[in-house]
Amino acid sequence: MRPIRSVYIMTDLEGVAGVDAWDPRLEEYRDEARGVQERLEMQRLLTGEVNAAAEGLFAAGVQEILVNDAHGAGRTILVQDLVPGVRIARGVNRPMWLVGISRRFDALVQVGMHPMSETVNGCLAHTMSTSIRAYRVNGREVGEMELAAYLAGELGIPWIFTSGDLHACREAEAWVPGMVTAAVKEGLGTNCAIHLSPKDAQRLIRERVQEAVARAADVAPLAPPSPVTLEIERRSPGPESVGPGGERVDAFTVRWRGESFWHIFHLATYGREVPLPD
Repeated sequence: MRPIRSVYIMTDLEGVAGVDAWDPRLEEYRDEARGVQERLEMQRLLTGEVNAAAEGLFAAGVQEILVNDAHGAGRTILVQDLVPGVRIARGVNRPMWLVGISRRFDALVQVGMHPMSETVNGCLAHTMSTSIRAYRVNGREVGEMELAAYLAGELGIPWIFTSGDLHACREAEAWVPGMVTAAVKEGLGTNCAIHLSPKDAQRLIRERVQEAVARAADVAPLAPPSPVTLEIERRSPGPESVGPGGERVDAFTVRWRGESFWHIFHLATYGREVPLPD
């Protein structure tokens, strides 16, 4: 395996230490002082963990880091507080889910991750949306971590590290034995967790991500199956019409079939094809 010199960081918010409530950006009080303060605190906590991961990666010899500000709003990381040397992909109306990813990256790192929907005691557990009961790939339930890892895997990029809720870390380890994780909190329920202090969480991430780089040769890309079937099951009946290529299984579930996970994931997510990047 080639040395880890270029790393793609996928980020989310709900797995960050100190976060045990949903992002208030969609709440009625979002523009009030309470909403503004809550979101700013979450942004600071996430930015601190992203910086810790970047610092650890640079210390391990990584030369290029692209950070995907991937939480729903697409503008959650405080860019003015990022450590020098990283680049960040952010914003809405994205051309694809893992913005800017390509075969030149040597590894996928994930920061701030939560467990998949229906995970017992998972803090803020969900998959893509709280309205979704399950994503299934060839019958196996997957979360956002695995969706990202499958997309990266189709480009030959191994998933080497995840930080977040303990339940998310255990989920990741079950998918990729040998990967390194950093549990920065332990979920006790949807809105309850035991958290590390932010400084302790950042130190753990900084140390563990260096270990992940050192052990990366033992981790293979998570190769998506082919042919592949993707099913999305909602908690309530969906609209009768479905997107391009989809077929309704029942009132709650839509299915896509194809040879490439990359192709059907983006078809299901954006309703259009997205070329596989070089």
